[in-house]
Amino acid sequence: MIPLPTIDVLDAVTIPIACPVSWDAMHGDDRTRFCDQCSQNVHDVSELTRAEAVQLLTDGDKLPCLRIYRRQDGRVMTADCTTRRDRLWKWLHRRSKWAAAVFALVFFASCDRPKDCIAGGIEPPPPAQTAVEQVTEKAAHSVVAAVAAEGRRAAR
Repeated sequence: MIPLPTIDVLDAVTIPIACPVSWDAMHGDDRTRFCDQCSQNVHDVSELTRAEAVQLLTDGDKLPCLRIYRRQDGRVMTADCTTRRDRLWKWLHRRSKWAAAVFALVFFASCDRPKDCIAGGIEPPPPAQTAVEQVTEKAAHSVVAAVAAEGRRAAR
């Protein structure tokens, strides 16, 4: 059986002729304003939840005046309409415990000594030597090596 798409009454609404009166010229609140020209309430669907908007369309005999915004996919925007960002955060929130467990598993599996796994337990690298210190250290090593070689020769 092929599932048929359900037609939402709110998404099927079309407004053939837009009202010439601007929203700012009407008086009322953000959800509903009164139009003096046509003597009707105009409802901003983007401030209503989807259930409130559907109830508004299906309750009365006469269709109400509506102010609607459509998304790029053709659906009517309502107050409970989620954006792409909201859906992404919801998806991440549902998977955060799983991601934390995987991260901990990978992090602790890379520890070869218990001391490395404790915060602050890793010893800092030795301070860098200056060029003079490096030359002095090499000279000292060569002197020690020469003395040791001379001592071996003398012992024979």
